[in-house]
Formats: sequence, structure tokens, C-alpha cells
Amino acid sequence: VPMNNSRVGFHYYPDADHYREADLQKWLPVLKSLNASWLVLQAPVDRAIPEDFIKLLVSNNIEPVIQFQLNPANPPLASDLDVLFSAYKSWGAHYLVLFDRPNMRKSWSSATWTQQDLVERFLDRFIPFASLTISKGLIPVFPPLEPGGDYWDTTFLKAALDSMIRRGQQQILDNLVLSAYAHL
Repeated sequence: VPMNNSRVGFHYYPDADHYREADLQKWLPVLKSLNASWLVLQAPVDRAIPEDFIKLLVSNNIEPVIQFQLNPANPPLASDLDVLFSAYKSWGAHYLVLFDRPNMRKSWSSATWTQQDLVERFLDRFIPFASLTISKGLIPVFPPLEPGGDYWDTTFLKAALDSMIRRGQQQILDNLVLSAYAHL
């Protein structure tokens, strides 16, 4: 939890194209004036958000929440993100959001959405990333679900938590943070 947690935070741009120093110099005064204590940043899987960008947020007591919008139908190997996870940890980040809206049809390919046991198949993909996150000293964040969604959000979440209990994933459950979209 960020120091002086105001419980106020924001989502930064919905892309990974605004991580220049000039971008942060523009937005940092605004974030500070709004007493923001966290900022969700979209993270590409092929390169890191610049170190200076992350460190400047941290030095200003704004917790960077790194969100990887991994494709649940065809994610990379968890080991492919090992170096990125280590870098974010060393730069002061703590929270990694893994995937986005897995309860939505558009998050999956047509062929994978229609197969049985969607939640189980999602967990087959989520658990290796969550385990890697914990092994790096970071906190895994269960992806936000679309309220209602194509697969009802509360049903998806309950099935996922029940399955992690059944699978003996206590370490993940003990460290897991839940996220949610709260659209206005």
C-alpha cells in the first residue's frame, strides 16, 4: 500500500505510448494536486515501461500498478516475463495485474471461448504468472472482470477462487489482490 494512501488513483493512457519524461512532467503535478496514490499503467510484454518513469512515480509516493493485458487464448510463457517482473520489482513497483476481462468473449478467440471449463482454462494460464509474480516478491492482482460480462462476473470470480482452493493454490490466495471495474 502506498505511503499516505489516499485511496485515490487513476488509469493512465490505455496504451503504452505515453511513457516519456515529458509526459510524466505534464501529468505528475495533476496527479499530486488530486492526491493520487496509485496509477495503473499498461505494460507491453516485449519491453519495459521506462525505469525513470516508474522511479519518478515511486519517489512521489504514487504506486505504479503494472497491468499486462495478456491474451488468455494465447499468452506468452510466464518465464518470458521473468526479466520484466524482476525489473519492475527493483524499480519499486509492487502490484502486477495479470490479464484483463477474461469473462468477456472478446478477450478470447472464438474457438477458445466456446470450449468447456472457461474458468479452469483461464486459471491454467493465470496461475503460472501469479506464481512467478509472488516468487519475485510482487503482488499478483486478479484481473478486473467486466461487470455482468459475457460470463457473469461474480460467477466467474467465485468459480476461480473455488478452483484455486481445490487446486491447493493457497500461496496465491494468501497474496492475491482483487480488482474491479466500477464504470460510472
